[in-house]
Amino acid sequence: MRKRLLIVDDDPAVGSALGEQLAGSRWLEPCGQAENVEAAWRMLRDDRPDLVLLGGIKEAERGVLCQQFRLAFPHLAFIAACGTRELAWEPFFRNLGIWVIAKPIQPGQLEALAMQLASLQVLPMGGVQAGGAPSLAGETGPTPGLHAVAEARPVQPYLAGRSSTKHLITVYGPKGGVGKTFLSRELAVYFSLQKRDGRPLKVLAVDFNLDLGTFATSLNLPRSPNLFTWVQEIDARLHDLVRGHGRDPLDVRPEEWQEYVAAVHTQPEEVDKYVVTYEETGLHVLTSPRDIRHSFEIRDYHLYLMLETLKHSAYDVILIDTAPDTTDATIQALFFAERVVMVGNPVVDSIENIQRMLKLLREAEYPEERIQLCMNRLQKREMFTLDEIRAYFHLHPSKKIHPIPDDAEVKKSINTGTPVVLHPGRSAAKEAIEALGSILLPLDAVESGSVKGKAKERPALLKWLWR
Repeated sequence: MRKRLLIVDDDPAVGSALGEQLAGSRWLEPCGQAENVEAAWRMLRDDRPDLVLLGGIKEAERGVLCQQFRLAFPHLAFIAACGTRELAWEPFFRNLGIWVIAKPIQPGQLEALAMQLASLQVLPMGGVQAGGAPSLAGETGPTPGLHAVAEARPVQPYLAGRSSTKHLITVYGPKGGVGKTFLSRELAVYFSLQKRDGRPLKVLAVDFNLDLGTFATSLNLPRSPNLFTWVQEIDARLHDLVRGHGRDPLDVRPEEWQEYVAAVHTQPEEVDKYVVTYEETGLHVLTSPRDIRHSFEIRDYHLYLMLETLKHSAYDVILIDTAPDTTDATIQALFFAERVVMVGNPVVDSIENIQRMLKLLREAEYPEERIQLCMNRLQKREMFTLDEIRAYFHLHPSKKIHPIPDDAEVKKSINTGTPVVLHPGRSAAKEAIEALGSILLPLDAVESGSVKGKAKERPALLKWLWR
């Protein structure tokens, strides 16, 4: 049976061209084109399409519109057609459960997706029923048009028991050495001291600096198990699935793994097997691999599946520490987050890198209200004032830059692995970190916690590097 395709695009030529090209298709039947937001909502409700192709509508912010469509019509399959620039933000659409294809649109791409949907038995929110993986056994060649699909796959269904209030925070700095991991550590420990309804918040810190991450080291924690431990478990399931289709995993093409991973079912409780615990506060840490070579084996679909699992976990706060780059891991972490802390320090190269990243995010229509800017290691006398930096970033007058001053306690905490927020006394850095934490996690939503007694002193950090 042919799938009914609704086209959402303000260019009428798109619908005309696809209508002609798909006239003889066995898989798809265009049922109309919406050229504005009002028409799109009306046709989604009245025309009952099976697939929706999301092009561009100038009057609407596309990311927000996609999110609204998915929430209102979770039973439909949505396809986003992205240009070269937009493909950099493809993880955002995937996290919404939207399939992605690259422009220019080819009819074979749409037909390939329609063929897959026919065999996948799509559930609400794009999930795949057990046993509903694509049947690839015995294929002698690639599916027509499948090579042009940019990692198109559905998101898993929302799982029962998801926490009603979850805070997803990513800490990012486009330049290394600015104290990003230090700030990630301090915020994660601060959050783990807070309470809701009389119980401590359950907090997870994730180190997405896959090759050179040091979050665990900054807390004197072992680095086993870690993210790669989880990846190995995912790969074991994938290989079993492939063998179940009568194939050798060594013969599976890279793009096919993207399809198989849609059928891998994970449970939020699994995360507990891969974390280490910071005993002083109960903070859980999902650490990066200790061996750099293991990071090369972590693919974007591993990260996507792990983030989807974390979104449905029982954690109240999930904080991701990222690498100072724009790799897929970092981009996925940015679009995973509800709030982003962008960290730099008041030197020329750091300021320039933040400005360039803000410009890129603005061009991609990333919601700037999600971002909190932070200047770390601020001294009393700097070459640039915060007002000058704000002007260079073209920030709205109401947008604040959060300063974190450098003091003796910061240097001591870095070398001993004892967080500043656990120091029993007061310091300017501690107060600034707590102020930033209260903005990211408003205190009217939680009860302020405290540490009983003084945090025990740890030996010098170098002693822990071989753990």
